[in-house]
Order: sequence, then structure tokens, then C-alpha cells
Amino acid sequence: MILAEDIMTRDVATCTPDEPLLVVVKKLATKKFSCLIIVEDKTPVGIVTERDLVEVLFDTLQGVTWTELAIRNFMSSPVVSVAEDASLNELVTLSHMNNIRHMPVVNEFGELIGIITQSDIVSGFYNTTF
Repeated sequence: MILAEDIMTRDVATCTPDEPLLVVVKKLATKKFSCLIIVEDKTPVGIVTERDLVEVLFDTLQGVTWTELAIRNFMSSPVVSVAEDASLNELVTLSHMNNIRHMPVVNEFGELIGIITQSDIVSGFYNTTF
């Protein structure tokens, strides 16, 4: 059986809820990730995805100034996290039911240890069926 810990990515971009938008964009651009997990005391409390940044860009083009605001003002929260021992079937179900492409993976203490993307789920499924 394939578990979240078998297919997750351990290199995760993170920041705290009080960091400014510029820091978030720089981290995403530097690491070339499609999302950034917002953590407090190692626990995921939100997520910023490319989709969130497009909404910020749209608002900015309409005259809203986001550059001075903390990330907590535009992150998606609460975040749907999964346990490291979640099965591939559970991952598919959670992703589909919540219409999300990124899920933080947490250990037994609720601390961030990785991330599962939709691509990881597809790869895991592909590897079990072929």
C-alpha cells in the first residue's frame, strides 16, 4: 500500500503568517514552487498557491495595494493537511472532495514534514496500477 510518506516532497517552502507579500513571492520564485505553506510553531495554518497570487495580482491591477500587508491577509485557511500514514486512496478522496492540488503532510504531532501535490498522487496511482 502506498502512503503519503512514500510519495510526498520533503523540501517545502514555508513562512509565517506575518511575513510580507514580497517575501512570499521571492521564496516561490527562488525555489520555483507552486505553493508555500504558512506555519506557526511548525504547524500548517494556511497555504498560498499560484491561484492566490493571481487573485492578489487582479486586486492590485484594480488599485488595491497588497505590498504592505502580511500574508495572513490573503492566505487560504484553514489548510487541509494529511497524516504521513494516509493511504493513496485517502489522498485522492481528500484532494477531490476539497478541490485542492496541494496538501501539507504532518507527523503525529501536527508538525509539517512534507507536501503532497496532485502530481504526486497521480504518480503514486500510476505506479500501483502499471
